[in-house]
Amino acid sequence: MLTGWIDLDEAMRTLDVLQRHIVHAFDDRGVPGFGREPRRGREHSVWPPVNVFETKEAFVYKAEVPSVAEGDVAVHVEDDALVLRGERKSDAPKAYDVHLRERVPVAFTRKLPLPGRVDSAAVTATMKDGILTVTLPKAKETLPRQVVVQAL
Repeated sequence: MLTGWIDLDEAMRTLDVLQRHIVHAFDDRGVPGFGREPRRGREHSVWPPVNVFETKEAFVYKAEVPSVAEGDVAVHVEDDALVLRGERKSDAPKAYDVHLRERVPVAFTRKLPLPGRVDSAAVTATMKDGILTVTLPKAKETLPRQVVVQAL
């Protein structure tokens, strides 16, 4: 007699999970009527997210690349841009069945403009705790230099 209510309850839970999946799928794509309202000026998110800082001597780019191995990322300076290429691999061990995969494999290429001239021969890149840090020293001719004033 209570079996009908238990089945209905389970069906409602399933529909709720399905609705959450639909909202999540359309959330960042700016489709009106699903989830939040679309973000102004940003149709979808980019990967990997990058922050850019400037010091007196260099430009510093920090990219979040969780689960990307050191050998699976490449850094290039091309023309007036920094190019990041890589791949995050996410394979389940051979003897296992996958039940849920939210951290999907992804290949990426980001071409980021350089805010100034750099010394491309002195560029360094390090990776620690899923953060790729690329340091691009400024070109010597763009660095401020002090001119000595001489008395005549």
